[in-house]
Amino acid sequence: TGTLTLNKLTVDKNLIEVFAKGIDANTVVLMAARASRTENQDAIDAAIVGTLADPKEARAGIHEVHFLPFNPTDKRTALTYIDGQGQMHRVSKGAPEQILNMAHNKSDIERRVHAVIDKFAERGLRSLAVAYQEVTEKRMESPGGPWQFIGLMPLFDPPRHDSAETIRRALNLGVSVKMITGDQLAIAKETGRRLGMGTNM
Repeated sequence: TGTLTLNKLTVDKNLIEVFAKGIDANTVVLMAARASRTENQDAIDAAIVGTLADPKEARAGIHEVHFLPFNPTDKRTALTYIDGQGQMHRVSKGAPEQILNMAHNKSDIERRVHAVIDKFAERGLRSLAVAYQEVTEKRMESPGGPWQFIGLMPLFDPPRHDSAETIRRALNLGVSVKMITGDQLAIAKETGRRLGMGTNM
């Protein structure tokens, strides 16, 4: 899908699903932004930090202790930080399965998480999960308290403006057009539908 889309992700704040009490969509965005790089950003970090009213909010009023960059094994990023009251916290964002596996209440929320991921995918949206924990021991090495799964964020990668026209021309010339993707089948189908490739994937 990467060559057919702009590779410019956006977050639809109105569709964010909140999973924790006392938290709203803005808090989910803020926590995800804290678990993002504010410099040397990848497309996901840039999209999330860009959703804030002011990108500086991502680090406002906190002291960064340790940032865990994304790696293919953990499939998540995390930030350990100290807030204005001297309390230590950790936030993480990443692949929903990885974040779900960390959650203390996995069995309670698993079905709803998968239902939301499927709902997003049918609309051509990728899912990003966000979690939070308190680190009462105030040591970076500490495993911290139970992880709270706080939200799922939808990421949209719009089709390139010329993709549909290019595909239409190729099909008219009798060229068989195929799409190779690492995304969920539902996302591929929705992208294909938008680009006039049909949904038979």
